[in-house]
Amino acid sequence: MPKTKYDVLTRNGKEQFVVIPMTDYEALLERLEDGQDLRDLQKAKQLNAGNPGISHEQMLNELGLKAPRRKARS
Repeated sequence: MPKTKYDVLTRNGKEQFVVIPMTDYEALLERLEDGQDLRDLQKAKQLNAGNPGISHEQMLNELGLKAPRRKARS
C-alpha cells in the first residue's frame, strides 16, 4: 500500500481522529472486505470438508432457476 498523506485531529490535547484521502479510505475498506471474504471462504470449506460439491446446473435446478442463455459466437 502506498504511503498516505493524512492529518491527525486532536481533542483536549489527545490525538482522536485521522483524516485520509477518500481513495485511500476506499482502498482500506476493500482490503478489509477481501480479508472477510477469505475468512468466509475458509470457514465454508471447513464446514463442507469431505462433502461432495454440486455443479452450477444442479444448483440452479435445486433453486428452480434456469441457466442464462449463452450468446451465439460469431
